[in-house]
Amino acid sequence: MKYVFFIFILSASLMACQNEAAPADATETPADTEIADGLIHLSAAQLKEAGIQTGQPEQREIPTYLSCSGTIDVPPAYQQAVHSPVMGFVRDIRHLPGEQIRRGERLASIDHPDLVRLQRTFLETAAQLPYLQKDRDRKAELAQSDAASQRDYELAISELSIMQARYEGLKAELELIGIDAKNVEETKKIQSAIGIYAPAGGQLTHVEVRSGQLVQPETMLFQVTDDSHLHLELQVYAKDLHLVKKGQPVIANLPGEEAPITGTVHLVNQSIDMDQKTARVHVHLDEGASKLAIGSFLFAKIQTDSRMALTVPEEALIRSGEEAFVFQETGNGFQRIPVKPGTAADGYVEISGTSITDRTPVALKGAYYINGTE
Repeated sequence: MKYVFFIFILSASLMACQNEAAPADATETPADTEIADGLIHLSAAQLKEAGIQTGQPEQREIPTYLSCSGTIDVPPAYQQAVHSPVMGFVRDIRHLPGEQIRRGERLASIDHPDLVRLQRTFLETAAQLPYLQKDRDRKAELAQSDAASQRDYELAISELSIMQARYEGLKAELELIGIDAKNVEETKKIQSAIGIYAPAGGQLTHVEVRSGQLVQPETMLFQVTDDSHLHLELQVYAKDLHLVKKGQPVIANLPGEEAPITGTVHLVNQSIDMDQKTARVHVHLDEGASKLAIGSFLFAKIQTDSRMALTVPEEALIRSGEEAFVFQETGNGFQRIPVKPGTAADGYVEISGTSITDRTPVALKGAYYINGTE
């Protein structure tokens, strides 16, 4: 009898629990989003909360681009090769490639015994000039009084002229290699080395020598590049060259960089590289372009033309792998419509390959929200 009573109490308790749970189930509201007949239905609250706005695609002018590649460069006039004016040994290299240097800044030193010999010869020549001048004057007086022959006087003039020419030549040679001849003559001090200085300010792009290296005047020691005159040097295929004109806008991007580099075609080189089948296009950068690394590779687009096309805002286009689509407003719902995206410009993207026209209502804002409710 006890067992029967226990089973009765347990059954009553379970029935009471079920009766208490029933009201909660009865008050549950259905989801606001409904998908039926391929349409996505959203409530008015959802439309407002997501900021979904509808409208028609627009016919807009879309640029036509020619894709190419190139590098960041500087004109030859702003690339300065630095040489030693004399043969000598390189000493005291003071800078590394990539450093910014000022015009006139010392880059290295060159020393050689010939520098010493040149200054010594100059001083010896300078020392002989006063004697030869006095000898000429003395023989001029003697020639007037017939105490000396005219021939001796003319010989004195010749010797003085030769020494003066040698003096002026040695002086110019010293000045040319960077030695102050006047200071050498006045102080009688001979320097064993000369400095190599930057001919212009900019970036030290090349250091071609090592300390202790014997160099000749034709040996390039350094290269200084004035990076305030950067430009784009693009390579365009010969078959497309007729499309490129001076003044056309250019948009370029460095690999891995999102910020575009903008400029304008300045010069189209009509000379064709027969190996690459390309020609060079010189592009001037717009003002305010950031500092760029010389020689950097980049991808570019030259705007060669424009055309009218059906477009939607870029945020209205949903991309999924290789597919793309927009949401067409149909009745009180939205339907996914596949499209073929084209050129994008100024926040709009071209669409084609669809039945959508400039009168078809589509979701211009909030398309990603609609896509997320599927």
